[in-house]
Amino acid sequence: MVKRITFLLLVLTVTLGLMVVGCKPSAPAPKAPTPTPVPTKEKPTPTPVPTPTPVPTPTPEEEVPELESITSGLDKLDSYRINWNMSFEGKDEEGNPVQWTLQWQEEYTKEPPARRITMQGSGLGMEETGSIQLIQIEDKTYMIIPGQGCLTTEAAEEDVFKELITPDEFGGISGGQFVGVETINGVKAKHYSFDEKALGMGLEFVRAKGDIWVAPEGYVIKYVLEAEGKEEVFGKGAEGKLRWDYEVVDINEPFTIEVPEECAQLVPEDIPILPDAAELSSFMGMTSYSTEKPFVEVVKFYKDEMAAKGWKQAEGSMETENMAMFNYTKDNRSVTIMISPQEGKVQVTIQVQTQ
Repeated sequence: MVKRITFLLLVLTVTLGLMVVGCKPSAPAPKAPTPTPVPTKEKPTPTPVPTPTPVPTPTPEEEVPELESITSGLDKLDSYRINWNMSFEGKDEEGNPVQWTLQWQEEYTKEPPARRITMQGSGLGMEETGSIQLIQIEDKTYMIIPGQGCLTTEAAEEDVFKELITPDEFGGISGGQFVGVETINGVKAKHYSFDEKALGMGLEFVRAKGDIWVAPEGYVIKYVLEAEGKEEVFGKGAEGKLRWDYEVVDINEPFTIEVPEECAQLVPEDIPILPDAAELSSFMGMTSYSTEKPFVEVVKFYKDEMAAKGWKQAEGSMETENMAMFNYTKDNRSVTIMISPQEGKVQVTIQVQTQ
């Protein structure tokens, strides 16, 4: 029994010893060797690429003006007025002073077709006549000269306005520098500046400086010029300074050109004119026209109608197969009527005088 107990105690002691040993921490595992870092190959730094500078889109170069006429294109408008002023001061070939001015206005309407030009000036032989007006309304033309009355013509075959000096008389513009687009009198126009090399005038300018504004329709809406040199239009060989101001105004504005009061009636109401009268003209109390009526009928017409309107035939009247001249009086007026065949027609001339 004692041996059994001793054996159990021995077993218990060994067991406890093993348990104590099992409870102690185990020895740390040996550390793994730290790996030697492998040297990395450095990438080369890329060369910086410069950012491209944006290239501006090239602006199309404006065409330089090539204008043979500064009024070309005006016929596309419904109406307009042109104010054109010129002045010159200098000397002629003999050293005598030369000075002149010109004021010129044109008015135009497409419907009804009408045009009026008014001119006045100094130093151009216009002082005695003063302002001259030339009006064309449909198929009639009227010219008013102060102190001389109204000259009225009808169905003119030629354009009487072509006989007048116009802005195109001095030529156009060839060349210049584009300045920009500006609004002139309600129209967006291209502005150009130029010098004497661009002038198409038949003038010998040694220096010139000017500006023009060209409308989309091609006409010049404004034109200013200062120049020095020879002027060959008004004063042959005169040399000096020229100033030019030209402008189109009242573009497509409504206005009416009317028959001047002094031209409204060709002859007094109590002097008859045949219904088929053609090629009418009247100036300084003398009216003439042509008719297709036979000579005999025209003579009878005036004999009958003048008597019916209270005119009395006066001395000096005469009548032949190819010519008739009748003198009439009424109140303080006298009338001479001449009738004669001409080129297949009959020509009638009426002259009215106040006693």
